[in-house]
Amino acid sequence: MPVLYLISPRSSVRKCGGRLIVEKEEAIVARVPIRMVTSVVVGRLAAATLPALFACMEEGVPVFFVDRRCNIVGQLAGERMTFSMLRCQFVYAEDEARSLALAKPIVAEKLRGQYRLLKMYEKTVDDARIAKALRIVKPMWAKIARADTVDALRGMEGTCARAYFAAFSALLDEKVWGFHGRGGRPARDPVNALLNYGYAFLEREVRLAAVGHGLDVRIGFFHAIDGRRTSLVFDLMEPFRASLIDRFVLSLLRKGSLKPDDFETTKKDGCRLNDDARHIWYERYEGYMEKDYQEYEGKTPRAYIDSYVEAFAQKLQHDL
Repeated sequence: MPVLYLISPRSSVRKCGGRLIVEKEEAIVARVPIRMVTSVVVGRLAAATLPALFACMEEGVPVFFVDRRCNIVGQLAGERMTFSMLRCQFVYAEDEARSLALAKPIVAEKLRGQYRLLKMYEKTVDDARIAKALRIVKPMWAKIARADTVDALRGMEGTCARAYFAAFSALLDEKVWGFHGRGGRPARDPVNALLNYGYAFLEREVRLAAVGHGLDVRIGFFHAIDGRRTSLVFDLMEPFRASLIDRFVLSLLRKGSLKPDDFETTKKDGCRLNDDARHIWYERYEGYMEKDYQEYEGKTPRAYIDSYVEAFAQKLQHDL
């Protein structure tokens, strides 16, 4: 059990010896050795005792607190920030040329992920929207090296995102899943709800890797820095959106793991997974994140993210 999820109402965790005891409605559902847990995710309607939190901090197990959409609102433990790394990040953030040099491979990898995903499905899905998106993404991908400002790079990324998501519905059973492009928050349709949910999980994965390698998540180089937003996390999420999360969401929907009845819609929260469907997501997601794939250099997606962020952190220090 690499990640311990406490999302359901009336779920809780307490410490007993060297184990975390997970309960739901006062019934024990799991006993997990703390040393086997890589992180803990606590929802707004769940509970964690102080001894359990202290044990996690002592063992270096990060605890994430999330809202009802699984967006992170806080975190305990796991940080290994150093003055040397902080200095490096400030040097890059304050130098537009250096920021651009860091951003180019990040955006290139994102576009590469979009292209490869569409190309993979083009083999079995005959749809003009896919071909059109590929004709836009591939040449833009090649132009990234010539971008002379971060704003120009953002423009290229935005153009490709619009083309990519214009073709995304062609990858789905459109009689079952109505998708008309990326929307705002909260989501108003199941596909956008799943994408948002997946990106929230990705944010946690990248944040865990970033703080584990001594990076300050507030100091980015591609997304705007406002002193509160975790700009670096959003920067480092980009290469994995299409190649990891979009791929996973498509797999769930195309295999019928989730159905329209697994979603509920309210005026306040928009469209989201119901309680039973969230458990399906957790199970499938953890299975996906802990399985080795050739596409990720023979590593698990979780290990691949960590190695990517580690290499990024090393580059910051070695290039100065």
